[in-house]
Amino acid sequence: MKKSILVLACMILAGTVSILSCRKNKTEKSAFDKLYERVNDPQNHYFWEQFHAGNIENVKTVIHKLEQQYQEDSTNLIATAHLGFARFWLLSEGMRGGVSPEEIPGHVADARRFFAKAYQMNPNDKRVLGFLADAEMAHAGILQSQELQQQGYTRGVESINAWPEFNKFTIGISFAGAPVQSPLFQQALEWQWTTLEDCYTASVDRSNPAIQAFINRDLSGHNLGRKRACYNSWIAPHNIEGYFLNMGDMIVRTGDAATAKKIYALAKASPNYNTWAFKDVLEKRIQNAERNTTVFLDPAHQGIDNVIIASSGYNCSSCHKMSAADQDRFKNYNWVQYFKTRDIYSLNGLRP
Repeated sequence: MKKSILVLACMILAGTVSILSCRKNKTEKSAFDKLYERVNDPQNHYFWEQFHAGNIENVKTVIHKLEQQYQEDSTNLIATAHLGFARFWLLSEGMRGGVSPEEIPGHVADARRFFAKAYQMNPNDKRVLGFLADAEMAHAGILQSQELQQQGYTRGVESINAWPEFNKFTIGISFAGAPVQSPLFQQALEWQWTTLEDCYTASVDRSNPAIQAFINRDLSGHNLGRKRACYNSWIAPHNIEGYFLNMGDMIVRTGDAATAKKIYALAKASPNYNTWAFKDVLEKRIQNAERNTTVFLDPAHQGIDNVIIASSGYNCSSCHKMSAADQDRFKNYNWVQYFKTRDIYSLNGLRP
């Protein structure tokens, strides 16, 4: 009898444990939900607030907050990736924020380290692979390492094959200021052209790229998958405009002012062009295109109207900065939900 009671008790206990286990499994949050809860962290809010405002003078505070968060939890994918993004922002625009040349090697090394770890944690995020490639090539230049340069370039090509709409620009802009006749510059400019085919239409007449109808669409409410890299969004409210500003600058450097003007003019097809903080910069580019075919080749020049946007200290801001009108447009926007519904970090894989 005692043995029967013990067996029955064990069966009841096992059943209770099983029920509790099932309940735990049902209520336990998935890795996906856990990740996107972190989007709402105050450090992430601060990053985006400062980035969208173009407050490069606060980038070191952004990095400090993210580093504290990372020290508390080194498995935090968002903090890890953003420590790479924030350093690229600093490296791209730091000349306006008082960053000294002596600081640059350390920030390049840190960008490489954090992007490498973020990509190891989530190899589905091909944006991070592209930025890791850029960081490796930048670090290779500092270390004078041909091997690391080749490794970075190989990663860059891999990132382009995985997500051409995003990474042809990410990798190509690194070579925007390279010698015009160099293979790297020529390849980068070719990537800018073929991105138009990847994004908008398979047929682009390079002598007359009249693709305004494909650009002038407000698709902010649509889930575009990988083609979100082709349009404006909360993350990059002037992605279209910044793209054509950079591409026009690259073409100006080749001496082809006529084609550059046509590329610059494509920025005006953006549905958000009138609220772009750099609209006047682009208008001056069109007016001064012939002059800039020589000005942009002289490294002695300074000022946003006299250097390519990639070297101006406003490289990131040209796509990501929100004007007062943009801030008003997005004031009630649920961007935290946007990150989750679009799976911005591609945790479940890059969608078509």
